[in-house]
Amino acid sequence: MTYLSETQIEAMADAAFTSYEFVCCWHAALGAAVQFSIDEFGIKPRRSAALLALKLAKLRWHAATLAAKGASS
Repeated sequence: MTYLSETQIEAMADAAFTSYEFVCCWHAALGAAVQFSIDEFGIKPRRSAALLALKLAKLRWHAATLAAKGASS
């Protein structure tokens, strides 16, 4: 069994974040993260790794939202 590195999971999170920017669906973002791992690393991620990438993407989205709100104030 091959495990993903922290850097690979971060890259999956980037893919999920980008997907969410375009489709506004976290379920689709999860699928994008999984597909990214398969395409780029040749590894089908464990569910825990995919969900971690999704959680990181959600944290980034929340941070971006707060930053945008702060900039408009």
